[in-house]
Amino acid sequence: TAPTGGENLVVLVPIASGSEDTDALREACFTTIADRIQRHLGMDIRAHLKVKRSYCVRDLEEDHHAFRGNAYGLASTLAQTGPFRPAIKSRKVKGLYFAGQLSVPGPGLPPALISGQVAADLIIKELHRR
Repeated sequence: TAPTGGENLVVLVPIASGSEDTDALREACFTTIADRIQRHLGMDIRAHLKVKRSYCVRDLEEDHHAFRGNAYGLASTLAQTGPFRPAIKSRKVKGLYFAGQLSVPGPGLPPALISGQVAADLIIKELHRR
């Protein structure tokens, strides 16, 4: 939430999972981004900041137990998108179903919610067959 009378600016910077994550590197990244914004907008946003926050590899590891701080789970490759993502029903473990951004249909909040509904519908359908 932005401070009263203020606005939010969120900048996403793609980095490889497992990347080194130090306060110095975060500050260097911020400086690079702020410099680019200044070149494009002709103004230095740093003078207007009331709050500055970063969220990176170590935060993802600590807050979400994300392996190597990976925000996206699977690799972003054609072989792991859409119908090529892991199936909702495990082929190896009976009664195991997957839901969330790492399963079909894919990343993001709406698809993660949809995958939960699809998994629940599949479980209900299988329970009725018994």
